[in-house]
Amino acid sequence: MPGIHVNPEIREAEEILRKALALKEVIVIVGSLSIDYVGRSRSRLTPGERIVIIKPDGSILVHRPTGYKPVNWQPDSKIIDVFTHDSEVLVIRSIRGKPREVLTMYFSSVKLIYTDKLVDRGEFAMYIDEHEIRDLLYKHPEIIEEGLRIIEKEKPLRNGYIDLFGVDNRGRPVIIELKRITATREAVLQLYNYVIEYEKTTGIKPRGILVAPSFSTKAVESLNKLGLERREISLQKLWREYLKPSQTISRMQSLMDYLGKGREG
Repeated sequence: MPGIHVNPEIREAEEILRKALALKEVIVIVGSLSIDYVGRSRSRLTPGERIVIIKPDGSILVHRPTGYKPVNWQPDSKIIDVFTHDSEVLVIRSIRGKPREVLTMYFSSVKLIYTDKLVDRGEFAMYIDEHEIRDLLYKHPEIIEEGLRIIEKEKPLRNGYIDLFGVDNRGRPVIIELKRITATREAVLQLYNYVIEYEKTTGIKPRGILVAPSFSTKAVESLNKLGLERREISLQKLWREYLKPSQTISRMQSLMDYLGKGREG
């Protein structure tokens, strides 16, 4: 059951947040706070009423009452600590490992805390499907890497089909696996199996690159452990810069053809 706590005292808020963090729940806090950030730069956000979202993976977003972009954030946290200062200020400190970044939030008051275990197994596909991504990267391999040349798509192997197969600017074979949603550890293992099979068949060790809009933490760990590479792509950018213009031209050409036939008739 979700926890909804309205106007909790500072000490009460501390206990609520400690429990929610231990249970890896989604946390939403509405309150008045200031923020100090130290990391790749330094910043100070003076007091104001804001919305803070803490997710189970340690990511943190701080939103002002207006606007869709967060004013502060942490992409992940190695440690999230909660404590009170002089029983008057609630402190939430997020420490990121690599690169080391410290985000410290000081709450003078808390209006609302919402905590819950949220489940989301939905698949998100924006603008283009996997085949469109494959065909686009086949025509524009420079999106993946400068100097990359794609030789074949859907290259057959004994245990499956390589999405894209090519060579880099040093002549090394490159096996590319594509995902249109967040790449998981299973996608990494699929790519690794292709790399191993190709090496056994040819005696040449290829590079393996996993291409996706985002990567799970376990996927990144597995890629690093297995010596594979990753490339993050923006589906919005691919649509905006490559696919949308070509579809607009195609529609205009169809309209001109239709109008031309009408004149002939």
